[in-house]
Amino acid sequence: MLAFGYRRYGGPEVFEVIDIPEPQPKKNELLLDVLAVGLNNRERAERAGTGYGGHTSGLIISGRDAVGRIIGVGTNLTTDFRKGMLVATHTEHAYAAQVLAEPDNSALIPENVTPTTAAGLITPGITAYKAIHLFAQIHAGDTVIVKGASGGVGLIAVQLLKNLQAHVIGIASSKKEGLVKAAGVDEFVAYDQVDVSQTLAERGDVVFNLAMNGVGGADDVAMVKAGGTIASVAHDTPASHKTITFNHIHPTNTISDHEALAFLLDQVAQGHLTVDIGQELPFTLEGIIAGHNYLENPHDGRAILKRA
Repeated sequence: MLAFGYRRYGGPEVFEVIDIPEPQPKKNELLLDVLAVGLNNRERAERAGTGYGGHTSGLIISGRDAVGRIIGVGTNLTTDFRKGMLVATHTEHAYAAQVLAEPDNSALIPENVTPTTAAGLITPGITAYKAIHLFAQIHAGDTVIVKGASGGVGLIAVQLLKNLQAHVIGIASSKKEGLVKAAGVDEFVAYDQVDVSQTLAERGDVVFNLAMNGVGGADDVAMVKAGGTIASVAHDTPASHKTITFNHIHPTNTISDHEALAFLLDQVAQGHLTVDIGQELPFTLEGIIAGHNYLENPHDGRAILKRA
């Protein structure tokens, strides 16, 4: 079976074509014939060996976001998943022609949602959904500041927050103003033109820091109101003289991926949520190398491998 992997860390060129056995679903698993795969920055960092050494301990087939048609159903499954259905799943080893999926991490795709759109939604959508519904409790009328509003997670978070009737302030570079405004923010602030900690001082009931590595914790503290919440992808709690709640956004099963994906895909189907797709690439070695080169540089939109 066709897959793409690497045996050493480095640039996108470390990927190679791999022939691996077809996976066999366990009693509680689905087997999907892959149609589209979403590429993520985490996979780029892992491939580059960030925080690792020069060589892997063996073959690595990465990838987490897959869309495919069900071709196998575990004998213990009594869910609504049946052969022939189109499914989005948050899984492992997704850079392959077939992947295994668990129902708790998967959702059926509505007829009017394309595999490309669904694949682009998975990781950023799940992250945004859990950030909003678990790591910060949003109420209608809350002022919510979103740092990293032009990124994959940020653009989805902005739309979900607007659907919750929050007042949303998006922070990004001035070059991304049009993109962020199109997502529906009530206010846009360019971090490269003003001091956001002064411009937005004490404005936020909630501050979402979705920027790379959660940079700028001191700014988050300046922008949040006393008694407010900072939900950040940063690991370290910023120093503060205020009484605030700091929540680190991290993977969790407290809310299932199935719940998040089912809601998000329904929102797309109803026209309440859009996904910014930057590149569609073939499901080939050349395609995956091009996709990871795309991730290496500043970019707009998600990169998707599309299998013929």
